[in-house]
Amino acid sequence: MSEKLNFKNSTLAYIFLSLIFVLTIQIFDPFRGNAAHLIHSIKYFDTNKLENDWIANQAHHLPVFVKFNYFLIKFFSSKIIYFMHGVLLALCALYLFLISKNLFPKLETRNLTIIWFAFFIILFHENSFFSGVAGQSVIDIGYQPASFGILFFIGIYYFMMKKYFLCILLICLGASFHPTYVLHSGFLVLGILSYLILSKNYKNFFKTLIIYSILILPITLFIIINFLTIDKNLIALGQEILLDRIPHHADIRYWLSYKDLFFFVTYIYALYIVRNKNFFIFFLIFGTCPILVSLIQYFLNINSIALAFPWRSSVFITPISSVIILSSWIEKIKLDIHKLKIMSFSLLLFTSTFFFIKSHFIKDLNGKFTKKIMLSKEIKNNFDSIERILIPTNLDYIRMYTGLPIFINWKHHAFRFDQLIEWRQRMDLANEFYSNTNKETQLLKLKEIQKIENISHILISKNKLKVECDNLINHEEFILVDAKACYKNK
Repeated sequence: MSEKLNFKNSTLAYIFLSLIFVLTIQIFDPFRGNAAHLIHSIKYFDTNKLENDWIANQAHHLPVFVKFNYFLIKFFSSKIIYFMHGVLLALCALYLFLISKNLFPKLETRNLTIIWFAFFIILFHENSFFSGVAGQSVIDIGYQPASFGILFFIGIYYFMMKKYFLCILLICLGASFHPTYVLHSGFLVLGILSYLILSKNYKNFFKTLIIYSILILPITLFIIINFLTIDKNLIALGQEILLDRIPHHADIRYWLSYKDLFFFVTYIYALYIVRNKNFFIFFLIFGTCPILVSLIQYFLNINSIALAFPWRSSVFITPISSVIILSSWIEKIKLDIHKLKIMSFSLLLFTSTFFFIKSHFIKDLNGKFTKKIMLSKEIKNNFDSIERILIPTNLDYIRMYTGLPIFINWKHHAFRFDQLIEWRQRMDLANEFYSNTNKETQLLKLKEIQKIENISHILISKNKLKVECDNLINHEEFILVDAKACYKNK
């Protein structure tokens, strides 16, 4: 069919093709969107005042992620995040390919390898073939703690290579970067243990079980001690607030629809394809566990299960299922070497060029977002005089792009349940301030806010300011006012 890649050059070829995939993606600015996880990494730098921000002083569940990024940014700059995310994206493509090649050895041929990467570019950009259910994915164009779930793919590959210690180490490291993955690491390891016990490999069964228990224990205890040892009533109220905050991720009755049948059908089809391979038992257990727990949650509606996100395992199962199906189809291609070579290079050239242009020039999300952060630049001109800003709660980019403490916003919430209650109270006060059309009521809400934290400045739409004040910025929609100067006589 076609010649195999030279063994010495194959790794370099796979890396090169993975980097081509990365180039088709416009990586988000690291402080865009839900950057609350990075606030803890940068809050002690002299270039900002975030050490005084309320969210920056609340408990977080990401100690490994925070320290990792703190040292990265300290020794390089925030721009290193682009590189780090690019590395994770490349590893994602590389190890999903290696998993596929292990299951379908014919992919070692050069032209089939190229075809695989060409189609993988399409799979990634066509979200439904790569993402899990409930609006979640293991990695996308934005840098998140969840992106380190890529370590699960690497761990699965080393499981297939029978390197069990390295497999468990990587899986636990992934869960340490993003503790929401602890439950899913358990599902994954249960699949590995099931395979080992059915293979009568008792020695590695007990080794794997002991190593996993030792490595996963510290992060599990960290979560229990820091987030669950609080009053039960506070936990219950905090859970309700969080469910109301993220129903699209946490409430299976909210997000489940006919569209999610695609995940189930893809998974079942992938299982059928690997039914005669050693991978089958592992993949069956790994996929069945979260499905069963999700069904329990659907019928029993238990908040604790909902906020453990059992369905999040789909962010691993969907990509693996998709590449299994893709690989089985590619393996069946029957063309002579010359035609296959033309087809493979043409397909790679077309897909990489198309998605490169689409991401970087047609969509150009970073370019469009640059226009938004002009507001942050205007505010930052007053950096020295600002202690803390009250901002509209839907402006999630102000805090990170100005480096200034804010009172509260919607996107960046607290993580511990008792602190979520305070977050909700702050949100209500801020929203009531901005929604009031009466200046006396607006002033009353501002006084309530000032009792909680001193607000030195207020950012507000021009049509919502009810008193005469000097505008400190030049912006077509918003004005920035000195709270004391503006309201002292009101």
